[in-house]
Amino acid sequence: MTGKARDQDRKAGTEVGPRLDSRPRSKRNYLYSLAYPQSLAMPLVAAGATVGLSILAPIGWANWFMLMLAGLASWTLLEYLLHRFVLHCVEPFKRWHLEHHLHPDRPMRIPLAFSLMLVGAIVIPAVFIGAVASLAIAFSCGLSVGLFLQEVVHHRLHSSARPPGGWLMLQWNEHDFHHRRDEGAAFGTLTGFWDWFFRTAAPRSN
Repeated sequence: MTGKARDQDRKAGTEVGPRLDSRPRSKRNYLYSLAYPQSLAMPLVAAGATVGLSILAPIGWANWFMLMLAGLASWTLLEYLLHRFVLHCVEPFKRWHLEHHLHPDRPMRIPLAFSLMLVGAIVIPAVFIGAVASLAIAFSCGLSVGLFLQEVVHHRLHSSARPPGGWLMLQWNEHDFHHRRDEGAAFGTLTGFWDWFFRTAAPRSN
C-alpha cells in the first residue's frame, strides 16, 4: 500500500485498528540494515552451518528430514509470535518495524542486529546442548529454512503485482489487510493458521 492510499483510507474513515505515528525516517538505519536479497544471506548461512554440523553428528537422513520439517513448521508459529508480540510491542524492534509500516511500498530493510540475534538464537543453542545436539541441529536447520522462506514470501507480498491465485494470493490478501486495515490482525506470512488459531485472522468477505 502506498502512503497516498493510506491517507485516502484515513480521510474516508475506512481504516480500522491502531494508527501508527509518523516519525521521520532515519538515514542511519541504512548503515545497519540489509536490503532484500542481501537479507537472505543470514538464514542461508545458518541453514548451511546446520547442514554441515549435521554431517559431523549424523542421525540418519530420514530422521534429519523429519526434524527439519518439524523446525520449519515451528518457524511459522515463531514468526507469528515475533511479529505480533515483539515487532509490534517491544522497543527497539517496534521502532524498526514502524519504518516498514510507514513505508510499505519501499524495499524492505532488515536491521542487522535483529538478524544476528535471531540467527544466533536459532543456531547457537543447538550446538551446546550435549547428547541431543544432532537432533537440535536438524530442527534448527528447519527454523533457518523457515526464516529464509519468510523473507522471500514477505518480499513477494509487497510487490506491485497481485498473485493470480492460490495460497500466495490468500497470504497477499491477509498481509494487505494487516497493512491497510488493521495492524492488530493477520500477522502470519507463510500461513494463516496461527491467525485462525489465535483469532487474529482478517475477516472473510462474503
